[in-house]
Amino acid sequence: MARINLSRYALERLLERERQVVTPGPVITLSREYGCPSKLIAALLTDLINEKYARKKKWQWISKEILEETARKLGLMPREIKHIFEYKERNILEDMLISQEKKNYYHSDWSIRKTLGEVIRATAMEGRVVIVGRAGVALTRDIEASLHVRLMAPERWRATQVARTHKISYEKACRLISEMDKNRKKFLEYYLKKKSDHTVFDVIFNCSTLSKETIARTVLEMARLRKLV
Repeated sequence: MARINLSRYALERLLERERQVVTPGPVITLSREYGCPSKLIAALLTDLINEKYARKKKWQWISKEILEETARKLGLMPREIKHIFEYKERNILEDMLISQEKKNYYHSDWSIRKTLGEVIRATAMEGRVVIVGRAGVALTRDIEASLHVRLMAPERWRATQVARTHKISYEKACRLISEMDKNRKKFLEYYLKKKSDHTVFDVIFNCSTLSKETIARTVLEMARLRKLV
């Protein structure tokens, strides 16, 4: 039996891997107006994909996991970067006080957003994932094997859902919707690096007229036609 030259073998394997074209994705992003049931739809969608098409590697949907992974990469606790995920910003005085307190392991909002973008991008490149919110569309639009969905509904319908879910008044729900929609748009445009409009999405669904099941099944069919599943 011929002996294997390990150094040559290792080099050949390395060159072989480099010659292989790694195709990023597939990835589906779900963007939503506040009050639309994005997480429920993401869960239904991934269940349908895994039931009908997944063989070895299952699809998953992620949302809060992005917060946890971003915090881990920064060496922080999730609560320390939660303000970014709540679309809030620290003012200059807060930044100065925190930087003095934390010294060597302080991270600015800019560095948190940068790491967040890297986490989302890496997750999308790995593939077989549904990303809920977090400006996913802005960070993955260039991936060929992708589908970008927007969930919308009239404000009155969304306010009713929010008031019922959070047990608050209809008026308070309207104010919350207005604030969250504005902050999410600003967050999306930070990563888009331009003004956003509906043309960044492939398809838009009206959650007030379509059931969660209908939306999930329609997205699945679109993903099938685009050979994502």
